[in-house]
Formats: sequence, C-alpha cells, structure tokens
Amino acid sequence: MLLRDANGGSLYEILEFLHGKLAYLVGRVPLTQSKVDSIMEDAMEFLRTCSDAHFLDAVEYVVHSEAHRCLGGQQEKVVDRLNEFLSVDDLPYFITKQIWEPWQSDDFRGQSIRLLEESKVIPKDSQVIHETAIEPALQLLRQPAFRHANTEFIAALEDYRHQKFGDCVTKCNSSYESVMKVICGQKGFGYTQGDTTSKLLRTIMGQTQMDSFWESPLLIVGTLRNKLGSAHGAGEKAKVVPEHVAKYALNVTASAMVFLHDQAYK
Repeated sequence: MLLRDANGGSLYEILEFLHGKLAYLVGRVPLTQSKVDSIMEDAMEFLRTCSDAHFLDAVEYVVHSEAHRCLGGQQEKVVDRLNEFLSVDDLPYFITKQIWEPWQSDDFRGQSIRLLEESKVIPKDSQVIHETAIEPALQLLRQPAFRHANTEFIAALEDYRHQKFGDCVTKCNSSYESVMKVICGQKGFGYTQGDTTSKLLRTIMGQTQMDSFWESPLLIVGTLRNKLGSAHGAGEKAKVVPEHVAKYALNVTASAMVFLHDQAYK
C-alpha cells in the first residue's frame, strides 16, 4: 500500500523495476517456478517466498536513487514509513537516509548537489542501543567532513548483516580512525595519516585533558581489530569472529566515536 500510494496508486512500475534488479541478483528469469502471467506476478511471488536476505535486498533497491521515478520523488517519506513499520513490528533492521552534499558542477552553471551515500538497510540490535549509540553515530557521520568515516561504518553494518563478522570488526576500526583524524584535523591537533588507533586516541586525550583511565575502554575498538579483524593474516589457525563480538564492536565503535567528538567539541 505504501509503495502504491507513493506511485499514484499503481504498483506496476515499481514491481517492473524490482523484477529487473532481482533477476540480476539471483541470475534467473522468471524469478520463481510458480505459474505466473506477468513479471508483476513473478515479482510479487518472489517477494512472498524469498529468503529474508533477498527481501532486504529488495527493500534497499526500492529506496535507492534509481527508483526515484517509481516513488514519485518521495524516497525520504517512504524510508520514514518503512522504519515505522519495522519499529512497530519489532524487526531488527533500520533504513538509513540518503546523504547528499553541495557540489560545484564543471560547467560553472552554479552549485548543485550530488549523492554521497544511498539508503541502506542496517541491523538494529535493540531500540535502546539503536537510539543511544547507532543513531547518534549515523547522525554525526552525515556531516560532510565525516563522509569517509560514514562509508566505512555503513560498510561495517552491511558486513554484519551479511554475516561477514571479521570484516565488520576491521571496518569498525577504520571508521573509528577516520573520525579521530577528522577531529585532529579540525581542532588542529598534530597527527599524520599513518598514525595508529592508539596514537590518535592519545593525541585527542592529551589535547582535551582526558583522564588516563579512559584510554583502555576507548582503545578496545583497535584491540578487537588487531586480535580478531580480517586485516591481519590468521596464521595456522583461522580467525572466527562470533556474531555477538561483531555486534559489540559496532555498538562500542558508535559510542566511542560520539563520545570523542563530544569531548573534543564541548
């Protein structure tokens, strides 16, 4: 009903769009083995019977910029409504909004805007943790200065959703380091691009006169990456990162990024 209303009462255009994207995703046409009379019915039957992972892929396709014409330009409204549905049904997912930035076109016709980040379906641990950690971090990372950190953190959330837990831990630390580098750059704290997590953290702690007991809890993101992440070779024994560890890494990274930002700009 939501998609039909956004497209002026018709589902055909959005289902035609989804059918093309899903056919490419799963590598077959028709999408299902059911007897159907149209691509619209084929898409509907696929969405009714597919795995959760493919259904979430379909949701992402709907809120991407490519689907703009199918939603009557109401992507943001559709994202808000979908998040309401997810929250009411207590489903462990959240859809981020697109990120845009001002942009000077090459033809010198004035300033325009361009898309930096598409909407993504990300995991949501619990409503409380999402509202107090993940959502504030995403809000912080929407600022243009943190665009690279945002890309890395969104990638970590996507890795978690797709059960790539080692990669998730690694990208959490990459995002954390990026945030600290932006803070150091904006505040004039001396640093180099090659500085490690621990060195960046100590720089910020020293410049903001933080007590030394903060170092251990704020360094855990880097420690997890060094011990469990996919950035280093496993050696003789494969590294296996459990889901709950990756979940912890996401939540502690989000909290640490917001905390250090608030500390530096208080």
